[in-house]
Amino acid sequence: MVIFTIHFKAQTFVFPRSCHSLFCFSFILVVVCLSNLTDGLAEEELKSRNRIDELIQGLDARTLAERSRAERQILDLGPAVLKKLPAPELIESTPARESIRRIRKQLEQRAAKESSRPSYVSLKGEFSLRQILLEIHKQTDNEVLFADQNSTLSEKKLAVDWDSVTFWDSLDDLCDRNKLDWQFITGTDSLQISITSAAIVKSRSVQRTGPFRLAIDTIEVRSVVGEQQQRLLRINGRLAIEPRLRAMFLSMSAADLKARDDQDRPLHAWNPDAKYEIPVREGAHEVAVVWDFGLTDSGEFSEFSIRGRVHCQIAAAVERIIFDQTSQARGTIRRRGGVSVRLRDVAFNAVGDGELDSEIGVAVTYDNGGPAFESHRTWIFHNSVYLETKSGTRTNFTEFETTQQSDGAVAVDYRWRKIAAPASQYVFVYEAPTLIIDVPVEINLGNISIGATE
Repeated sequence: MVIFTIHFKAQTFVFPRSCHSLFCFSFILVVVCLSNLTDGLAEEELKSRNRIDELIQGLDARTLAERSRAERQILDLGPAVLKKLPAPELIESTPARESIRRIRKQLEQRAAKESSRPSYVSLKGEFSLRQILLEIHKQTDNEVLFADQNSTLSEKKLAVDWDSVTFWDSLDDLCDRNKLDWQFITGTDSLQISITSAAIVKSRSVQRTGPFRLAIDTIEVRSVVGEQQQRLLRINGRLAIEPRLRAMFLSMSAADLKARDDQDRPLHAWNPDAKYEIPVREGAHEVAVVWDFGLTDSGEFSEFSIRGRVHCQIAAAVERIIFDQTSQARGTIRRRGGVSVRLRDVAFNAVGDGELDSEIGVAVTYDNGGPAFESHRTWIFHNSVYLETKSGTRTNFTEFETTQQSDGAVAVDYRWRKIAAPASQYVFVYEAPTLIIDVPVEINLGNISIGATE
């Protein structure tokens, strides 16, 4: 009789060869492989953690050369190391604390810039629509849902061949080849695709650039009252931003946009000195754009092109700023990147039956204030603010009140009604973008037809 013997983590398994035994043997091999894989990952994580701890200790080394080397090596690890760095205020050593502040600032700025780059999708083969949408979400962090989950299309196999294509390229390719359309779900950070409706009018021209998608929807030629020799060319479009990004507002100057007709004659901006700041409604990921150019009756044409640049301000690199029980005191400040959050007041009051009312006042200050910030400050009131337990349960605030506003700063009181006692189970979390960045949107649209849409 053949005997199998397996030694696994100080355990010995012995059994005779049979169908049942062979099954057990195969099962144990799988367990062994998975266990070894898990142990390997845990070991790598431990090595990484120990290495980072060593480098942090090196920030308090005796010589400047040693401290500089440790700082440089932490920076070389990139933005991914941010989650493993301690908060500066928790470090006793002055040199190490200042080094951590410098490191955090540089890595947060790098993370913010990286987050504004386009996301990419790589996928080849035949998959169900549900699988494709899940893969897009996994690779880009952009959630795309199918409107009719009961449709047979959700499980139908569709062929895709994407090799590092942008999110917008993959979405448009999927929709164009399968008679689908997409739209943003109001008030969410998600897109929804549905079977093409006859009521949807095809865009005249589309450009996908970085994390943006610019679509020209309608062209209007209008007469100008009192100006017989002039007409107005109005271009109506939509600029869409990847759902994972939080856009604040769009800024553009009429002088930065150049248009030419199909005979290479320039079309002049109707108001060349005009400058526009268009707020993006909180929770929205699409903003309407309107461009006006002057026409004369002497020059007829059927197509034109537009080139130039607009700018989109994005709130990037969101970070959880945590105040635990040891730091929930008036005057405590946490700083991440270009934002500071200071606790003004913290109160938990019993209201009977094991319930509490809570009020926490904060002052939030951004380094980059100025007119643009002041014009569109309301986005700050939509930052995520909540109480969280050790198990990860979140309780969002019931209401808030603005108590003060100034350049680049606001003071807000948040209130929670009838939350479960005790107060000691909660940490206060304020999620804030650490940097407001200006992302240029390069426009290069050609062969835009004045005639009817195809």
